Amino acid sequence: MEITQRKKTRLYRDIVAQIRQLIQDGSLAPGDQLLPERQLAEKLGVSRSALREALTVLDSMGLIDITPGGGACIKKVGIESMVEPLAAIMLKEKESVFELLETRRILEIEIAKLAAVRASKSDLYQIREAAMEMNNDILNARDTGESDVNFHLSIARASQNTILYNIMQMISGLMREGYGPSRRELLRGPIEEQRYWSDHNFLILDAIQNRDPDRAAELIKEHIQKAEVELRCYFDEVDSGSNKQGSLEKE
Repeated sequence: MEITQRKKTRLYRDIVAQIRQLIQDGSLAPGDQLLPERQLAEKLGVSRSALREALTVLDSMGLIDITPGGGACIKKVGIESMVEPLAAIMLKEKESVFELLETRRILEIEIAKLAAVRASKSDLYQIREAAMEMNNDILNARDTGESDVNFHLSIARASQNTILYNIMQMISGLMREGYGPSRRELLRGPIEEQRYWSDHNFLILDAIQNRDPDRAAELIKEHIQKAEVELRCYFDEVDSGSNKQGSLEKE
């Protein structure tokens, strides 16, 4: 780990920028322990107070973990660290659920097109397995939430775009955490409704197998738009029930 000495007149921002750069270029990896405070301050040529301020900022950014008496180490930035704060907002703001679905619609339409062009035999097998898994869950009256997520992630993987796949992983985490209960109700409806989601998955699979990006995109768009409509109906029913309950309590 090569750290450049800074002039004493430099502010804590320089320290933050330098350590961030070391993380980005791989010189500092997740789990690496930073030098003890006194040694690190001497190596950087800064005061310990400036270093402490920089470490506090890095900690608030989620880049390091500071343990009292144990120093600081580089933190692994995973999907979970991004999902949890966003999920907390979604649980409070109903409209955030529909913003998430809007985001899914925008992304998954293009992902489906890429998958139809780029999917390998292995990718097609994984998509088919995920579609069959959800179908089996329905037939055996099991919760379909996880198999539904797996189906959409398998398509994202088939796009051969790592960034899109990672974004979809984060969105999947939000789907689980942010509107899990309402989503479970949506997927737990009458058997005919559940069959719709499963049958539609197989239609999407067919379009990708047939290398038809436009058809795959059209089906994904229909899929998510129906989810939006169903979810709005669900929330309207919940709100209606809450209003009725409130009226009864007033009486």
